[in-house]
Amino acid sequence: MKPESVSQIQQYIPILGPVATLIIGCGVVFIAWQQWKLAQNKLRLDLFDRRYKVYDSTRKFLAVITSEAKFDNSHLFEFYAGTSDAGFLFGSDVVDYLAQIRKKALKMRTHQKTYEHMPVGEDRSRNVEAESKELLWISDQLTAMAKIFTPYLGLSHVK
Repeated sequence: MKPESVSQIQQYIPILGPVATLIIGCGVVFIAWQQWKLAQNKLRLDLFDRRYKVYDSTRKFLAVITSEAKFDNSHLFEFYAGTSDAGFLFGSDVVDYLAQIRKKALKMRTHQKTYEHMPVGEDRSRNVEAESKELLWISDQLTAMAKIFTPYLGLSHVK
């Protein structure tokens, strides 16, 4: 190399350090931004998974009641366990809806237990009719529950 070209290169050395630092800094910012986006997507996926478990527990509970027209304590316990986090994951609309399902299911079972040992008559018929009304409402929830859960589980708002 000629001495003239070496001196020209040496005059750019003080500028190259800050330029390299700037390029590396931009790379670090880009990687940090990508990690932030990945963390947000992971959070969204985790939230969806936890919400879906509540939905699935509800669906299973309603399916048991609809198919057997009754449920036992183990089904109720599974429903309670599967939906116990709903207050942290959903708005009050879903929490109130789950409470309504519990209430209707327990009322249905109460009517069943009440008329179980009753003789045929007006009181028994009244309890059978009330139990049938609760069972019909619960059966309808297998399809209606999608409207309640869709705002929280629908993928239309995911980008």
